[in-house]
Amino acid sequence: MADITETETKFLNELVKDCITYRLTTQEAIRYIASRFKQISPSSYKLRKAKVLSDKSNQIWLDYYTRVGFVKHHKEQIDSVQTIQNYSLNQFFIEIHKRSEERNETKIRYLMYDIRENAKLLSEIGMGTPIISAIKSKVERANQLIRTAQNNI
Repeated sequence: MADITETETKFLNELVKDCITYRLTTQEAIRYIASRFKQISPSSYKLRKAKVLSDKSNQIWLDYYTRVGFVKHHKEQIDSVQTIQNYSLNQFFIEIHKRSEERNETKIRYLMYDIRENAKLLSEIGMGTPIISAIKSKVERANQLIRTAQNNI
């Protein structure tokens, strides 16, 4: 393999990650890399791909995805439940402000129940956030200790 700079190596590794993500065949990957960087041999691609798929690289990706993916999913859940809660509250206030002969008491009771259940769910989701954050912090500290120990070996 020809000598390439550290920046080129990082860029080439990112291109290989793209090829893995897009599930390109070796030939497709070589054409993709050639169009974005420069021509590389199939053996060079395979070696680089194996390195990118190594445990360390996978762990870095998994750590990132776990943090970002989980936080995004958690926020989406909170937003969804909050949207439902806002709708239910709005419907409840509309219903209770109707004239007494126009009110639907069954609907009011159902909305009250729905609002209570959504409040419980929001509370549970909200309470999970600091707990998950504390666990995440402990896992990160443990991972840092492991990396430090591995570097000292």
